[in-house]
Amino acid sequence: MIDLVVSYTLARVQPAKDVQVYYKVKELPEVEEVITTYGEYDIIIKVNVGSLEMLDEFVFHKLRTIEGVEATTTLIHADFPKDR
Repeated sequence: MIDLVVSYTLARVQPAKDVQVYYKVKELPEVEEVITTYGEYDIIIKVNVGSLEMLDEFVFHKLRTIEGVEATTTLIHADFPKDR
């Protein structure tokens, strides 16, 4: 069985850069889904990686280096045991 770290990263994007950032993020292999939103954050990104280290690499060295990304908040999916 392969462990998978699933997370949702909320990204705040500079005004007028949202379309550019959206398409750049969609090209990244770790990204399963990208959703645009209204409010404090402009884009929600569903990410699948093999480890927390890979998530760090994605957020710090790929996502945050895209021109127009101002800030991110990452929420890691918690999986509760089925037998409760």
